[in-house]
Amino acid sequence: MIAEKPGDLIEHNYMMLNLNEPSAIANTNWIKPGKIMRVMDMTTNDAKTNIDFAVKHNLQYILFDWKWYGPAFSFSSDATKVAIPDFDLPGIIKYGKDKGVGVWLYVNQQALLAQSDSLFAVYHKWGVKGVKFGFVQQGSHRWTTWVEKAIQQAAAAQIMVNIHDDWRPTGEQRTWPNLMSAEGIRGNEEMPDATHNTVLPFTRYIAGAADYTICYFNKRIKTTHAHQLALAAIYYSPLQTLYWYDKPSAEHNEPELEFWNKIPTTWDETKIVQGTPGEYISTARRSRKDWFVGTITNNDAREIKLDLSFLEPGKKYKAAIYSDDPSVNTETHVRVSSKTVNSKTVLKFALLPSGGEAVYLTPEK
Repeated sequence: MIAEKPGDLIEHNYMMLNLNEPSAIANTNWIKPGKIMRVMDMTTNDAKTNIDFAVKHNLQYILFDWKWYGPAFSFSSDATKVAIPDFDLPGIIKYGKDKGVGVWLYVNQQALLAQSDSLFAVYHKWGVKGVKFGFVQQGSHRWTTWVEKAIQQAAAAQIMVNIHDDWRPTGEQRTWPNLMSAEGIRGNEEMPDATHNTVLPFTRYIAGAADYTICYFNKRIKTTHAHQLALAAIYYSPLQTLYWYDKPSAEHNEPELEFWNKIPTTWDETKIVQGTPGEYISTARRSRKDWFVGTITNNDAREIKLDLSFLEPGKKYKAAIYSDDPSVNTETHVRVSSKTVNSKTVLKFALLPSGGEAVYLTPEK
């Protein structure tokens, strides 16, 4: 891929998709993008608490991570049987369905290898929406052929897929759109610094959607909280993991979470307003008439001007602005402010080291 400026690589990353065959799935009504969080304590009560949190914060899915069916690296573990105590999976799935929240299950490669011929059909019967593949091998012809077959087997059972660990996409989502996302990235599971985060949009993300597993409340985060908020607009993933490592009890009605509450995971238009790999980036994404803008800097403080010329000329918009502010008396220190703007407006931000800024723009009535 080649471009006149770095941001064009991101805007034109459909080139990778276009090297693949058109969709092989005739009916895609069951493929539904959305936001997902992991249930940290896998008990029936904790699962229901997470589902209630998901409803409150407009998340579409919850995930049960590895070991719910036993030792994940063992071929003797049966991924069609619950192996942990106090975990009523049928009851949890029903509770979620009644509240509009779907369930995803993690399955390690050992169980996928042993059971994929029948596993996805079982999950479909249970009412599971998707499977997160774990620790799959990648790179060789053998394992590439295997993972593509597993994606197809999942599609036949109407199961969505998220592939984790080293595997990264090369446009397979065009042919098999049930492949929602993939890891192949050093994300918040390992808490990279802000400079790393400003490199990713120009590198890993031009290959396609990535599941960075965005975090918010965990004390190990190496950036500001407004930086984390902004990542949901900068990082593209039709299945966007939020609140990784977080529990519902960590939340205390922080007002800035409305940005994540409102943000979708698929887009009608994307504009890279500005940016340089390893330094900073401002990404604007449109869903219908609303725009979501994320700006992050590297480990250094930075003065940023955000030109809003991508807005529709002649229209006024309400801008909700989420900024780092150490004087705000909350644990996250994020200030929420608003102002009326238009396509001629230029917003000025003074970003803290490892900081960021999120903006939600909606047309005024």
